[in-house]
Amino acid sequence: MLLKSEKLSRFFLYFAGVLIFFTYVSPCLATYNFEGSPEQDELIEVTSGTIKGGLYIDGGDGLKKTPYVQEFNVPGDSVVWAKIYVGVWGGTEAKKGTLDLTVGGKEFESVDLEGKADKGDDEDQNPAIYCTGHGVYWIAYDVSSNISTGPLKVEAKTSGDIDGRIYGIILAAAYEDKEGEDTRYWIEEGNINLHGKGWSGDLASTHDEAYADFSGKVDVDKYKTANLAVVYLCGSPGLEDSLYFNDEQLSDGDNKNDIANSKSYFDFKFFDVLDILADDDNELKFQRDNEDYLHPVLAVLSLGTGEEGSSDLIVSGLTVPLLYAGKDNTIKANIKKHRKRPCIWLSSSTLC
Repeated sequence: MLLKSEKLSRFFLYFAGVLIFFTYVSPCLATYNFEGSPEQDELIEVTSGTIKGGLYIDGGDGLKKTPYVQEFNVPGDSVVWAKIYVGVWGGTEAKKGTLDLTVGGKEFESVDLEGKADKGDDEDQNPAIYCTGHGVYWIAYDVSSNISTGPLKVEAKTSGDIDGRIYGIILAAAYEDKEGEDTRYWIEEGNINLHGKGWSGDLASTHDEAYADFSGKVDVDKYKTANLAVVYLCGSPGLEDSLYFNDEQLSDGDNKNDIANSKSYFDFKFFDVLDILADDDNELKFQRDNEDYLHPVLAVLSLGTGEEGSSDLIVSGLTVPLLYAGKDNTIKANIKKHRKRPCIWLSSSTLC
């Protein structure tokens, strides 16, 4: 009887463990949802950690037809984690099509874009497909084992009944560098459809806020830089939206009430949040205000131990926690202009 009781106890412990596991992972299975995928109100953390090296994030030119080509150049000694993100406009949630991606000459298997017909049967595989709203796609490819440091060319093509234009391609990569500083980072992804009553005004409700939680304790005295990168789809200039980090409203230069203001429906914005960094569970809030449709799809927080702006840097020796475009600093360097972007921000400097 005692033996049976022990077996029964082990069975229930095993069952409880399995139940907890599936409760944890099931939200990550991407199925179509008008309000948001895989979660309706928050982006999900896909990786976080600390590395001797840095975090690279770049890409995106705005909505245009395929083939859509984006070029990158990853610094450091080796890539330890990387994802490529592709935003696709479907036209409606009922239309279907395919996406083909080539990364550094390697062709990935064609991905079916099925809109509201997507039941998520294979969404625990690579890539993850997040489709929301009226056919807005954000597709995340894990390419950690497919890329290395140095130049990289990515090409995306669409076909089928869908509109098929691409909002942009983003590469996010964590890299090691033996000469680098300590970098702590969080990467959160998803596709949340913030919306009003719709262009026709017949939606039953609005969806006004979304969040990204960078969980865990932070030694705020250790880090000298704190950089935030966000990506939106579908934003419009002239329609107000706002962004808050730990309840402090962020500004894009002199602009703080129209963060997603690109004319090409693709916004890739960056913020210095060092002065408002909290020592526990930092939180980002996306607020729609009066935007018709706004899709937050990516949020990245990177903390670095290096002093910002303490010295001139040699290009070949740069080691930084976050690499992206759009920050107004300068260094003495000779470098080829990055593809269609006037500056590449390097945490402690800018290459122009």
